[in-house]
Amino acid sequence: MNAQVSCPQCRAVVPDIDGPTHAYVPSAPGCWSAFGALRADEMLRFPGSETNNLVVDTYMAQHPGDGLDRRDRQSVFVHLVSLCAVIERDESPSRSPEVLRAVLARQIEFPVIRRARGPGDLTVLSATDATSVEDHDTRVRRWAGSVWESWREYHPKISAALDASH
Repeated sequence: MNAQVSCPQCRAVVPDIDGPTHAYVPSAPGCWSAFGALRADEMLRFPGSETNNLVVDTYMAQHPGDGLDRRDRQSVFVHLVSLCAVIERDESPSRSPEVLRAVLARQIEFPVIRRARGPGDLTVLSATDATSVEDHDTRVRRWAGSVWESWREYHPKISAALDASH
């Protein structure tokens, strides 16, 4: 049996492997690998799914760093703004790149934010092995909702940033 490890950010139990990770997304290599596998799977089997952008926003928002790197602070913040647009404002996840660009154009300094509630109940593993595009979209939306809820104390600040970007 292969060794397993809990991702330090989302707590997903993933294979304990050596492998690449993102420069400022502090996930376990097995978690980063699961994210890459999910992205590849959705591009192969569900290329038209509007939730494909939501996968990126959700994963990045669930894997914040310590906030010392500006890119880390910026990434978490803008992906949370995108989650807000989808979950709170019922905007299409396909608009995520547009939302991200608008926030980046207006936001000068990105605050250090820290979750008080943990990473949420669901992880990237919750969205894997979908049997249809509908199943995929449902799983991704549930995961996104779990991650969005984990940042509840920042919802007013995130919502204000979204308002300022429109």
